[in-house]
Amino acid sequence: MVGGEGPPMPRYYFHVQVGERFVPDRHGVDLPNLMTARGPEAREAHASWDRVLSFIDALPNRTTVITDQAGRIVFVLSV
Repeated sequence: MVGGEGPPMPRYYFHVQVGERFVPDRHGVDLPNLMTARGPEAREAHASWDRVLSFIDALPNRTTVITDQAGRIVFVLSV
């Protein structure tokens, strides 16, 4: 490490599909790893999205698709 800095954290995107509607996450969030992207830290990282996430959580038949910065799907959760 130079200057105490490690490699940059990967960026993950939390896209939501509800029925036929796909809502892309155009900003993403930097998280240390995929397990963090699936854990409570992800919600903390998206704290500014609290109202949106609460609304999305209430929607039936939704799918959350987490992609990495290259656009690869790394996790899918359907509820």
